[in-house]
Amino acid sequence: MMSKLLAILATAMLLASCDREEGASAPEQISYETVLTSTLLQVDEPHTQVFRSWQRWENFWAAHPECSNGCVFAPPYVDFDSSMVVAIFWGLEGFGCVDYAERVEAVTRHEDVTVISLREQPQQEVCHAETYAYLFLKLDRTDGNVMFVGAVPQ
Repeated sequence: MMSKLLAILATAMLLASCDREEGASAPEQISYETVLTSTLLQVDEPHTQVFRSWQRWENFWAAHPECSNGCVFAPPYVDFDSSMVVAIFWGLEGFGCVDYAERVEAVTRHEDVTVISLREQPQQEVCHAETYAYLFLKLDRTDGNVMFVGAVPQ
């Protein structure tokens, strides 16, 4: 009886390992920090963006004034030698009814690919104001690909 149980267990372990490459590692959870969430920045086209240099970061802020008279504030400081910023822009949405950071389900990295998993906007109350919804996340720098999956704005 014990030998049958061991044989079944060994077979199950062998079958489970068939789909995995030798030495393949699982994606690791990556910690991140919210740099900024929806305020007055007007980016009306839903999309995602990755910033890996101060020049691109500064140019982005210069191209998107934060107030109707065109004033431009200095972008939040980021050390791009050790960090990068990923941005998610949802376009015009209800204001104050949802925490945009809650839409990030997970941030993982496997080898040189970083995956930002986004969830659908939760059901919300009726909002009486609208704003341009966005979220900037700072994470450890990598020169590899960044993929956005799930409820990605388009």
